[in-house]
Amino acid sequence: MSEMEITREDVAGRARAGKLAPLDIGRSLETARGIKHPWYRCQALATTAEYMTGRDQERVLSESLAAAHEQDETNRVVTVSSWPIRVLAKIRPELAAKYVEDLVALAETEPHNLRRSHALQSLAYSVSGHPGLLGRVVPALVESLIGGHGPRIDRCIRDTFELVLSARRDLAWTVAMHHKPNNLQSRLLAAIPG
Repeated sequence: MSEMEITREDVAGRARAGKLAPLDIGRSLETARGIKHPWYRCQALATTAEYMTGRDQERVLSESLAAAHEQDETNRVVTVSSWPIRVLAKIRPELAAKYVEDLVALAETEPHNLRRSHALQSLAYSVSGHPGLLGRVVPALVESLIGGHGPRIDRCIRDTFELVLSARRDLAWTVAMHHKPNNLQSRLLAAIPG
């Protein structure tokens, strides 16, 4: 995640910020900002921002995304950025689109197909309710999936297949055919509308 060691305080801080957010934004924000590890700070800030409005909400989401970029590994930056992107997609989809494009481009620099697939999977799930945003993630996700092999890629194919099908039906066949031939692959192929 980060070269920084994860502490119990980081994990507890995230939980505390989440419990405080619906009750006391100020204390939730203070708690979130006090978390040292960027992964948990990013998540806590995003959770707090869900209960905010206006410019303050956008500012905290920007702070959350900045914390995500403190991570040392590309796949971790993209994965944890999914937390603030999910919130941003609801309130400012046009701004979220810019961040999504940047995160997809960043993910594409991850040389390991499985790590890239997992990062893009998180990003795709975070925007799954927004077809325009999901459509920006799915082509890179598909490329990553068909670039890898093995049971973990097959599982990722199964886990993201509905997203691929809903955003880019034209890519569903390619993804399904890349899965190991078995009953699970047959189910994927059967789910593609004729």
